[in-house]
Amino acid sequence: MHNKTQPSQIGSNIRKWRTLKGFKQDSFARLIGISKATLSKIENNKQDINLPRLHKMAACLKIKTTLLLSDPSDLLS
Repeated sequence: MHNKTQPSQIGSNIRKWRTLKGFKQDSFARLIGISKATLSKIENNKQDINLPRLHKMAACLKIKTTLLLSDPSDLLS
């Protein structure tokens, strides 16, 4: 079974949610156990993300994992 999502726009959505929730990139990266460089690649849609890490990000942001698949501005307008 393949458990990686395509980077498409997920990274951009992660960045927007992280910013909306008030996390700096370096502190959020430490919180989820990856380097700032790796988080930057994910947020710039240059690296894919596995589902367990996506779940961890959502938990740290205190949102449902499925929300990371959506642009927060689409949901909050």
